[in-house]
Amino acid sequence: MNRMLVICAVLCVAVAAAVAQDKPVPGFKSSLSAGVSLAGGNSETLQANAALATEGEKIGLGSVRAGVDGNYGESTIADKTDTTLKNAHAFANVKKTISPMTFGCLDASVLYDDMAKVDYRAILGPGLGFYILKEDHRWKSLSVEAGASYLWKKEAGTVDSYIAFRAAERCVYMLGEQAKLSQSVDYLPKAEDLSDYLLTAEICAEAAMTSTLNLKISLQDKYNSMPGTGLKNNDLTLIAGISVSL
Repeated sequence: MNRMLVICAVLCVAVAAAVAQDKPVPGFKSSLSAGVSLAGGNSETLQANAALATEGEKIGLGSVRAGVDGNYGESTIADKTDTTLKNAHAFANVKKTISPMTFGCLDASVLYDDMAKVDYRAILGPGLGFYILKEDHRWKSLSVEAGASYLWKKEAGTVDSYIAFRAAERCVYMLGEQAKLSQSVDYLPKAEDLSDYLLTAEICAEAAMTSTLNLKISLQDKYNSMPGTGLKNNDLTLIAGISVSL
């Protein structure tokens, strides 16, 4: 039953995106991606994912990038079903232009990850940044930013909150008119103990198949220097699916 619900949810999201694509918000580009994989035989596996993202910029004013994504996976062997993947993530990054190459920013994110025993991890904080490259040949943008954040979390049954430093880098490189490569790194060490930190990295390749459909492949790496007892530091996820431009 879980399997059919997940498949139906992914298909419904994809259909909703296709219906909504005729109503774009001026100045913003939105996309919805979804993927599902199934295997059967001596063992049965299911993995599904969906993500909705939007971004836009007004020259001289600033930019917004926000989104939400989720992943689910399960494996069945000898009539025993185990959940192998279940997480959800929402984020928003707002940049306010100070000069053509500098900006102030506000970054926020919320994470739930059942496998990593993260009931919630919320991060919010301001910062300053600058563009190393922007609209330069194939470089759409290459930027860095830094600031302070406040983190609230419940992980492995422990509730905690603290101030953290934040440093981030993000780039978008156009491989051609119909393809692009994006990459980002986000480093978040605890202010009073720099050995306690979170490191998140992602690289994503996207290529157009039609005017509205894109093939999207991303590799995500989440590293926690101090995970809960019995948990691994690193979570690596490879996701492939179809993205619909809204």
